[in-house]
Amino acid sequence: MAADVTTVSLPNPLTRVEAYSAGVFAIAATLLLIELEVPSVGLEGSPGELWRELAGLWPSYLAFVLSFGTILVMWVSHHNASRLLSGASNTCLYANGLLLLTIVFLPYPTALLARYFATELASAAVVFYAGASGLTSVAFLVWFAAMQKPVYLLRPEVGARRISKIWRQSWSGLFAYLIAALIGWWWPI
Repeated sequence: MAADVTTVSLPNPLTRVEAYSAGVFAIAATLLLIELEVPSVGLEGSPGELWRELAGLWPSYLAFVLSFGTILVMWVSHHNASRLLSGASNTCLYANGLLLLTIVFLPYPTALLARYFATELASAAVVFYAGASGLTSVAFLVWFAAMQKPVYLLRPEVGARRISKIWRQSWSGLFAYLIAALIGWWWPI
C-alpha cells in the first residue's frame, strides 16, 4: 500500500510584498476621494445653484484626476517591476516602504492643490504638489536601485536593455515633475 503523500506548496514570498503594496496603493487612491466635498446648497436651493457649486469644485476634480493618475502610473510601474524580482532583501523591502510612504502622502498635496489652485496661492500649491510627486519618483528610483544592490534580486532573464529602459523612464518622470515645479512657480495653470 502506497503512503498517502501530501505536498504543500509554499506561497511565493513576494506575494506578500505585492499584496501589501497593492493594499497601500488602493487605500491612497481611496483617500483621494475623501477630499471631494459635497456642496452645501441646502434643500431650499435650486438645481442651478447646485450645478454652479459643483462646477466651482473643478480644482478638486482636477487634483483628484491628477493624483489618481499618478497613483495608477506608480501602481503599474510597481507591479511590472515586482514581476522582475526573484526575491527580496531587507534593503529592497525598506525601499518599497519608502515608495509606499510617498504614495500614502499624495492625498495631502492633492487637497492642498484643490484648495489653493484657483487662488493667488496657486503657484506654491502647484510647486508643493509637483515636489511631492517628484519625491515619489525618487522613491521609485531608490526602490529600483535596491533591487540591484547590495544584492542583485532581478530574475536572470531580465536583460540589460530592459533595466536600462526602466531607468530611462523613471528618470524622465522625475525630470517631468521638476519641470512642472519650475513652470508652476510662474504659471500655475
